[in-house]
Amino acid sequence: MIFLCYHGVTKHKSKNIENFSGKHLDKEIFRKQMEILKKKCKIIDIHSIYYHLKNNIPFEKNSVAISFDDGFENNFSQAVPILKKLKIPAIFYICPQNIEKKQMFWVDKIESLIINTVRKSIYLKSLRKNYLLKNNIDKKKAILAIKKFCKSQSVKKKDDIINELYFVTKKKNSLKLIKNYKIASWSQIKSTAENHLFEIGGHSMEHNIFTKIPKNKLYSEIKNCINLIKKRTGIRVKHFSYPEGEYNQKTIDILKQFNILSCPIATGFLNDKNTNLFKIKRVMVGFDKTKFPKF
Repeated sequence: MIFLCYHGVTKHKSKNIENFSGKHLDKEIFRKQMEILKKKCKIIDIHSIYYHLKNNIPFEKNSVAISFDDGFENNFSQAVPILKKLKIPAIFYICPQNIEKKQMFWVDKIESLIINTVRKSIYLKSLRKNYLLKNNIDKKKAILAIKKFCKSQSVKKKDDIINELYFVTKKKNSLKLIKNYKIASWSQIKSTAENHLFEIGGHSMEHNIFTKIPKNKLYSEIKNCINLIKKRTGIRVKHFSYPEGEYNQKTIDILKQFNILSCPIATGFLNDKNTNLFKIKRVMVGFDKTKFPKF
């Protein structure tokens, strides 16, 4: 079984380096991929994945499942209509605090601030490093380097770096700057969940990496994520996905305490009946030029 992971499906054609990672897939490319799956594959949902792995039952040949991470608005305005038309099930792993605050994800804040600044260079005291921003190549390098460093830090240190980035780029961060990174609304989430094809899962409160959160705070992070989704939608979350694909046994143990049934990772390819329910492999389609599998 191949578990595909998407982040965004876009109709926007950017004039700058927005979306250079390929995180938001062109809408027509996504449509064609779904049509291929509908024609050639056995498309299953998250409940079927759980049933097979829980009971050690082999998957049918060319079994495939669809997931979306984060909770971008374009998941629901662009991807869902295509999935509905083709009757393809999917699970959407969301970050409820970002939806609540209508706030861009921290990784996207870094990209937005760097792309939209008019500064030709910046110095980050917290990293003790100067970054040239004279052209798109410079900006890509800076974005990748700052993101990589932030992912290795504690949540507080990461937040401090982004706050400093606000100051040195002299750019107010706004969702209006990058259309692809607009966050979904609760009404979109609720409307989508009413369709039997779709499931809503958790993906942390606001995309902080689980392995960078202390154990006592991680318990609250997962609990608050589940509770906020339940409060706003009435949905009892049964499935999670790890932010940035990072996890450890502590994370798995806490998820199980909240009766979470499964949690996929962000790497790998084929899953079989022996795959661990908390280590389900996924293919990140489009992201960093990851290709759509051949069926």
